[in-house]
Amino acid sequence: MKIGSREKNFRKYLEKHFSLTLPEDVDIFYAKGVRVGNKDIRKSRITGELGYAACDFGFNPTNSFIQNFGHLAGKNAVKLKEDEARQFAAGRDLPLDLGRKSKHVIMRYGEYTVGLGYYDKDKKKVLNRIPEKRRRAIVN
Repeated sequence: MKIGSREKNFRKYLEKHFSLTLPEDVDIFYAKGVRVGNKDIRKSRITGELGYAACDFGFNPTNSFIQNFGHLAGKNAVKLKEDEARQFAAGRDLPLDLGRKSKHVIMRYGEYTVGLGYYDKDKKKVLNRIPEKRRRAIVN
């Protein structure tokens, strides 16, 4: 299947901004938006949703995407302490001075990807981008 310009641009964004390369069996495609899914499943005759949304129309990654593939990022990932991870997972913004320009960052605790944040350099805080339905209480 031929990859379109939207998918190419999103893939370039991932590589440049996060130093993130997707595994070989994962495909980026366009179906009512840029989506991601397993290459083998895309070839099947199963009806239903094709993968899930990888980004919005501004190429900002979705939390679904980041929570599934954020562990592959080589840059723009913030390591959190346990209490910070709990707060962020619950939907709170975090006061942090990352000392760099405003941009999307991946929030991690240990080997786990908590979600997507947006660093606002003027407020010196990471704004939480986890939708309410995806927020979780970390219990252990």
